[in-house]
Amino acid sequence: MTKSLFLLLLLALVYYTMPVAAQTKFKKGDSWLYHIQFTDTGLQQESTQREKLYRITITSVLADGTVQADATLENYAVTTGTTHYSTDQPATYPLSRDLMFPMLALYQPLSFSLYPNDSVGKPVNAPALAKAATNKVGLEPQWEEGYLAWLNATMEINHLFAHFPAREVAGYQWNTTYWSYRVDSVRKNDIMISGTADREMPDTMKGWTTVSYTLSRDNGSVLTLTAIARLGRGANAPRVVTQVKRLPSSTAVPAADTAFYNVLARMAYSSELLTKNNELDSAKLVNFLAVNQPKYGRDATFKVATLNLLNRGRSEFIYELYRNLLKETTTDLIANTPNHLFNKLGDAVWKNTDTAVVLVKLLSVKQQMLDSWLDQSFSQGLRKHPPPDTAAALKTFRERGVSEKRIAEIFEEAEKVPAASRVLLSRLAGEKDSVLQASVRPMYLWDQAMHTTDTATLKNIASQFGQVSATELTLGKAARYQLMVTGILKDAQLNAVAGQLLDKTLADLVKNQQDTAFWRTHPELKEKKDANKNILAHAYFLKYQQTAKQDKDAAMNYLGLAAANSPGNNREKAYESFYDRVFLDSKEDYRAEFAAQLNALGKPQEAMKVLSRQLITEPDMLDSARSFFDNHFPGKSFGGYFRDVLLKDWKDAPDFALTGINNESFHLSDYRGKWLLLDFWGTWCSPCREDLPHLNKLAVEINEGKHPGNAILTISCHETLETARDFVKANAYVFAAAHSDSQVEKLYQVAGYPTKVLVSPEGKMLELQFGADYAAILKAYSDIYFQKDKETPVIKVHNKQKD
Repeated sequence: MTKSLFLLLLLALVYYTMPVAAQTKFKKGDSWLYHIQFTDTGLQQESTQREKLYRITITSVLADGTVQADATLENYAVTTGTTHYSTDQPATYPLSRDLMFPMLALYQPLSFSLYPNDSVGKPVNAPALAKAATNKVGLEPQWEEGYLAWLNATMEINHLFAHFPAREVAGYQWNTTYWSYRVDSVRKNDIMISGTADREMPDTMKGWTTVSYTLSRDNGSVLTLTAIARLGRGANAPRVVTQVKRLPSSTAVPAADTAFYNVLARMAYSSELLTKNNELDSAKLVNFLAVNQPKYGRDATFKVATLNLLNRGRSEFIYELYRNLLKETTTDLIANTPNHLFNKLGDAVWKNTDTAVVLVKLLSVKQQMLDSWLDQSFSQGLRKHPPPDTAAALKTFRERGVSEKRIAEIFEEAEKVPAASRVLLSRLAGEKDSVLQASVRPMYLWDQAMHTTDTATLKNIASQFGQVSATELTLGKAARYQLMVTGILKDAQLNAVAGQLLDKTLADLVKNQQDTAFWRTHPELKEKKDANKNILAHAYFLKYQQTAKQDKDAAMNYLGLAAANSPGNNREKAYESFYDRVFLDSKEDYRAEFAAQLNALGKPQEAMKVLSRQLITEPDMLDSARSFFDNHFPGKSFGGYFRDVLLKDWKDAPDFALTGINNESFHLSDYRGKWLLLDFWGTWCSPCREDLPHLNKLAVEINEGKHPGNAILTISCHETLETARDFVKANAYVFAAAHSDSQVEKLYQVAGYPTKVLVSPEGKMLELQFGADYAAILKAYSDIYFQKDKETPVIKVHNKQKD
């Protein structure tokens, strides 16, 4: 059970099962101000406290006893650890999504009824309020749905109408379905009551709730209330504590700046007010800023929100607006926004070393962002590049609409960055922070090796690489720089030293991969482990090259290890490995080289097995595998081999039973005997939306009978079925569309969106790498399976960057 689901269950236990006051003395015009505080402990790493101020106003009392009332939210705050957000503190507005729905609901009366049968109705005007918010700030459909659900989930209102006893006598007890109540004391103006609830919770766990409250004897309104909902009976069991206190109606409530918040909300990802076709629209943006910058341009919160907005743009015009504003923005304003620190460093590197050092230190709080900047961006400026084709670059920039001022700056940057980068690297290497040192020392040693021809200095650098720590190997990409220095040593004819460093690198990497205690402690660094494994494969390949002439058997063993350490599936393909391959001139997969050498040694069957395994990570290599098979196994059917041998190595596709957007049922077994392309997506995912027209084109062709034996099933995730249904219908898509049960994406180990999975007619699965030409792969595999020899398919479908 997830933490969020458990929290909802606990709250439901408190709110929905507790009877409310049917017999009251409420009168039209009665009004009370309530402070409600929720504190949850044990559900998250840190305790979270949420506070609301609600004003309750009785609007009418009907003849049948039904009471109609308004609940108006006047203040909301949330505190987690040392972090605090509040509706009356504009500086916190853009920092928390927790404030989004409360800010939209602020000062908007929610109308509900208190019925004689002890129940509180849902707010009758919630849909209208949700629609009004959409019109006001341009909420995207899924956010409008979320806001409506939030409005309807105001369960705490139940606590403001607690049950009044039939007899106002101390000791009086009564029971309801889940609750046992007792009147603890009766005083002149109030009555004190306590109650307990004990019921089975999901997952066969016990939930236990207690409540104590004080009611006004005059009209039955709640004066104070404390409710505790626990999971389990232990002292340390997770719990939610709700405390209610009626305040004087004249209590001053800090005002919120709703006008300012609405401006910020229109700039947020959740709004489509400034977009066109899911992209930031330049014309709308210019008009919006022209209206609001004069009002809020000096406000720090507005500046950061504007940076966030501009950073979403893709046009050169918007990018220049972003860069210019980023230059003007002081570092303190973006200290907690790593993406802006990252981008500001681009200029600081070659313009102001002192500023760059400060930015790096701030960025180091987010180690992943620091690693990305150091090893994927900054390190590029240290590499020795051939002279650029200035004329071609100038032509390209102008065709893209880059301004002449920006073009001049780009050329100046290209000229100054190499020397400036070396100065900055030297400064960073001298910093005392141990983690920062580990992140830059290997890069610093490589840079020193690039800029010397002195033999003794090179040997000393190789010796220093002999003392690589586990942190340097993980955070500092030491293996990348060790191998690059190995190449420098070879160029300097220091072959023996180069060989020793290569052996040391191999030993370091093997130890790194086998350090299960470290990786178990740091699961967040899995991509680092995968990237190092990819470097290990290249290191084995270099060792193969080194030993091929002297010892062919040993060399083949190293080449086999290079193949074995190549990515075994798409999840082992680390994004940062792309940059490692750029620096090392390495390959992602060494199975093809191993297969070629096996074949050269007269072992075509072994070679075919290696190529078959390679198809799991590179499914577009099917033609190469087939060509090899046809050349080396004449008279045999590759289709038979494909069905009877190759497919058996694939994993079994997990079964599922899903509901479609039109309430139809979908099971994996429905597609037995067909090639099925699964697409995990969501309307909230921009790359998903961009790809769906291409996927739909393929679905149209399948429906027309152009691809017999093929099928497509899309599965919408992390949103409501209604959101997906409305989106599919609005775009007139024809593909089959199921909705996730919140488990299927876990069964298929979906790591990002969109994700495509190919399922064979026997139910074997192959995850397709992001960006793969899935239409071509589907057709090619289907043709081989059904023994059809056709030309390469003409459909070319490509995804873009994942969310």
